[in-house]
Amino acid sequence: MNGDVVRYESDHYKATAGFGARKRDLQLVFFDAQYPQPDPTAADRPSVESQTMNALERVEAAVGRSGLDLDDVLRTTVYTTDLDRIDAVESAYDAYFDDRRPAMTVVGVSELPNDAAVQIEATGVKR
Repeated sequence: MNGDVVRYESDHYKATAGFGARKRDLQLVFFDAQYPQPDPTAADRPSVESQTMNALERVEAAVGRSGLDLDDVLRTTVYTTDLDRIDAVESAYDAYFDDRRPAMTVVGVSELPNDAAVQIEATGVKR
């Protein structure tokens, strides 16, 4: 067994015994949402893919400051104002994470700070 906690339907609570909670030496780390750095000199708004890459770079920097690396990121939530461009978000994820991509949830929103098209928050694990 690889150390994961697994519960089965037969693990019923008994009034005479503890529920069987297990402690693991893992700590979840939650990172604030990161949006792409605005470029006041740009005439046009950057593409969704480049904004996603920029936000992922900022996520990586936050992860690094906490003493973790991208392999420790378990999941991300992507907020986007343009759900029709999900393929661009996934393309950026594929390029950024190579073969080990964290779980990703995408949420459509009407507006983000700094007129960004994407904002990404992450959850990691400290082992």
